[in-house]
Amino acid sequence: MAKLLRLTYRITLLMISLFAGTLALQAQSDSSTLYGVLLDPTGTVIPDFPIVLNGKTKTYTSSKGEWQFRVRSRTNCELKVDYYGTVYTRRLKSPKKDQRLKVRFNIGYATLTAAEKTVIKRDPPSIVLIKPKDVVEFPQIQIEDVLSKIGLGVQRRNELSSSYNVRGGNFDENLIYINDIEVYRPFLARSGQQEGLSFINPYMTNSVSFSSGGFAARYGDKLSSVLDVQYNKPRDFSGSVELSLLGASFHVQDQPDTLGRFSYVMGARYRTLQYLLGTLDVSGDYRPRFADFQGLFGYRLNSAWTVNWFSTYAQNQYVVEPQSRETNFGTVQQAVRLFVAFAGAERIEYETFLNALSFEYKPNDSTTFKWINSSFNSEELEHFTIEGGYRLEELENNLGSDNFAEARALLGIGYFINNARNDLNINVLNSKVLTRLRRGKHEWEAGFKVQTEDITDNLKEWNYNDSAGYRKNFLEHPPYEIHLDDYIRTANTLSSIRYMGYVQDDIKVHKPSNAKLSLGVRANYWNLNNELLISPRGRFSFEPNKKHNDAIQERKLDMYAALAIEEDNDSIINAEYEKISARFDSLKKIDIVVKAAAGVYGQPPFYRELRNPEGILNTNLQAQQSYHFVVGSDILFRAWNRPFRFINEAYYKHMTNLVPYTINNVRLRYDAVNSSRGYAYGLDARVNGEFISGIESWVNLSILSTKENITYINENGQEVETGFIKRPTDQRVNFSILFQDELPLDTSFKMQLNLVVGSKMPYYFNGPFRYSENYSLPAYRRVDLGFSKQVKKFTKKDENGGRLSSLWMSLEVFNILQVNNVASYLWVRDLNNNIYGVPNYLTGRRLNFKVIARF
Repeated sequence: MAKLLRLTYRITLLMISLFAGTLALQAQSDSSTLYGVLLDPTGTVIPDFPIVLNGKTKTYTSSKGEWQFRVRSRTNCELKVDYYGTVYTRRLKSPKKDQRLKVRFNIGYATLTAAEKTVIKRDPPSIVLIKPKDVVEFPQIQIEDVLSKIGLGVQRRNELSSSYNVRGGNFDENLIYINDIEVYRPFLARSGQQEGLSFINPYMTNSVSFSSGGFAARYGDKLSSVLDVQYNKPRDFSGSVELSLLGASFHVQDQPDTLGRFSYVMGARYRTLQYLLGTLDVSGDYRPRFADFQGLFGYRLNSAWTVNWFSTYAQNQYVVEPQSRETNFGTVQQAVRLFVAFAGAERIEYETFLNALSFEYKPNDSTTFKWINSSFNSEELEHFTIEGGYRLEELENNLGSDNFAEARALLGIGYFINNARNDLNINVLNSKVLTRLRRGKHEWEAGFKVQTEDITDNLKEWNYNDSAGYRKNFLEHPPYEIHLDDYIRTANTLSSIRYMGYVQDDIKVHKPSNAKLSLGVRANYWNLNNELLISPRGRFSFEPNKKHNDAIQERKLDMYAALAIEEDNDSIINAEYEKISARFDSLKKIDIVVKAAAGVYGQPPFYRELRNPEGILNTNLQAQQSYHFVVGSDILFRAWNRPFRFINEAYYKHMTNLVPYTINNVRLRYDAVNSSRGYAYGLDARVNGEFISGIESWVNLSILSTKENITYINENGQEVETGFIKRPTDQRVNFSILFQDELPLDTSFKMQLNLVVGSKMPYYFNGPFRYSENYSLPAYRRVDLGFSKQVKKFTKKDENGGRLSSLWMSLEVFNILQVNNVASYLWVRDLNNNIYGVPNYLTGRRLNFKVIARF
């Protein structure tokens, strides 16, 4: 089956390449070029700024403010520039075939018309928009390291993993879409270093929208959040190359034919964590190898029809032969050392295929129909046999002793074997139809989706532990009995069909206050448990001071225009601009958007939730339910004469039908019963803006409390409740900073700071220990620091640079404070059968050198 899938995939790639080449050759050449330079009011070029052609096609100016479009000859064109809230428009006719027309496009106030005077646009309510190109140069191991510090209410405690928690939820409660296609995390991963590459390729990404709760009905059925990623739609040739001690990546994109019909964006990545894993307590032979390829190919059949093909292949392999481990832990009163000698090996593999074909029909700007068909296949393998003998020692803690930090007493010795032969195959096929209609104040949206799932799971794993005085044989003479711990052997197959649909209406309620109302409802039916979910959702936002501020803005722009007409001296104009701006800005009221959202969010179980710790499936498991209530505001303000933005949201989530679970590193193990109810409430706040002039930075603070009441059967066979105890993701405080700075005398030298501090979290393990708060993970603290230098900026006419547009070199210092953050615990016994939790630490301090070339 695997060989057939690989062959099919290679044939598919070959067909795509042939198809792309044919389209490029057949493309007509009846085209011309519009080009120009974008200048600000002072006559300075504006680099890396968007210009839109005919309301659809977008390009960005070069480092010298230059831009160009390939268009049909002798056609009407409209160019628009949204310059920090003010929209400038040029209407013209393109020149004859193979000719170039230079368009003068200065940003100046004298050319404004009443219809073009607008104010800055904000993100939709409950949505945070992220531009990956703004954060890709931050020190990071996964792109989620940076994205999680911009989105509200996001917590991450493992830099090796792409997983994250949102407002008290777990990793499985987050939706991730790439170009309207849902993607999935690995299922068998036990630790972050096994997960491999994040699905998101930041160099191929155009925009990322993130919502921490109260999201619209168009998005699917999960309890916590949605991450909506849109890949690039290129208009000209460009690409990037990244090389570092952690791996390499390459991406290229283009619209090669002259009529702009065919476009592609492709990327390949390779990563190895061998360098980072050398900082772990377990020494051994690490051989991690992660690679993937992604491609998005589009062809515009005519002015209304477009076909897109999205294809990915990922192969993640993690092999390790551990040799030994030495970990010091404990307190000042009792310091303890664990030494383990290992034998054996561990091999984890994930092979993932995703293919999607979509057809889009857009006859006009107000009507869109889209049909998306996709297939997802994941083959996961987890094979290991590792044995070890350990020695647990108490260390000398007397500072005056000659044997300080040396062993002074033997606490225990033991032996263990961990064995697993687990194989999982998942096939998900779906087809969905989406439609959007804009009529007057209403923007209707509806969708329907059918999804089939076929899963085969062969699970075989066991553990054997023996410490002196703990494990005993039950027979005095051969053959001796060996009693295994946690023996699991199951073979599960599951086939099911899901039906999903939604209807949503976005209404412009009141234009002067920009009041908007979004109402929608989702439906979800799963034939496995015959459960039908109905999920109504709504959002509302308005700007109470918009009318007043718009009037002030009108008066200010009128004075700008009058000044530009009367005065020719640029220095005088600039000085008067500042005086006018300061005077009128002082008359404005607070620039604020007030927003609220509420809705029902049900999460039907996927395979992981159905399987209990013994490997048995509960096919009658019902969907978990969460009722969201969110209020907040979005404030634009100026400080130090620079722009800033303050976003805050308070929320409450009432949850029913919850499935209790435990977390060990990144491995989730569910009880597979709806035996819990709970709640979460908290406050999220973010300030972002130019703390340093011209450079954006972000500061996030989250406060959270989440608890649940679990019903279970105790050792006496009685049904009892725990009372409300902390959920495994209850991290009370989380604070993060993404900060940038540069040298005043040489702005090509930059510094990037990535800081996160999170309070402690409860830690549970299976069995009766799950029902009481006995253990916790210590606070998480990490600082990553990056120093980058833009070696040179190139232009397309620079003969020495060739096609290069920029070249960056970076030195990154991961975990610069060398903090031993804890991912999980290893449980061992001493001679008296006392249990010790030995911390499994995450990575230590490491340097990384990185080069980024863009062309």
